[in-house]
Amino acid sequence: MAAIKHIHLLFVALSFLSFFIRGIWMMKGSPLLRVKVVRIAPHVIDTALIVSAVTLAVMMSFSPMQQPWLLTKIIALFVYIGIGVVAFKSSKPMGVKVGLWGLALVVYLFIISVAMTKSPLGFLVALVN
Repeated sequence: MAAIKHIHLLFVALSFLSFFIRGIWMMKGSPLLRVKVVRIAPHVIDTALIVSAVTLAVMMSFSPMQQPWLLTKIIALFVYIGIGVVAFKSSKPMGVKVGLWGLALVVYLFIISVAMTKSPLGFLVALVN
């Protein structure tokens, strides 16, 4: 199980790094965003991330309906994906795209904080207390 957890954490980091770098390239108008491997790699990384997450949840007998923090992570993941798609695929003005990219990064960090705290509030718990 430790190996799966480490694989999952590796893909958490790779997913964040990939998204962050692509956002920088988007702001610079880099042609690297159009390179085939750059367009495909995030899908491969995110698929490995999700498969490792599901594997861990099954191995640990975690159910989103019994673990509110896990359900929060899943919902936040869909929010992150939706915001990210609009940030990179839309014809919106660059300022809007950068704002959405930044918001997606915040959501990603929120997902990580939920995982670390095992609380549906994640880093927001500090604001509540």
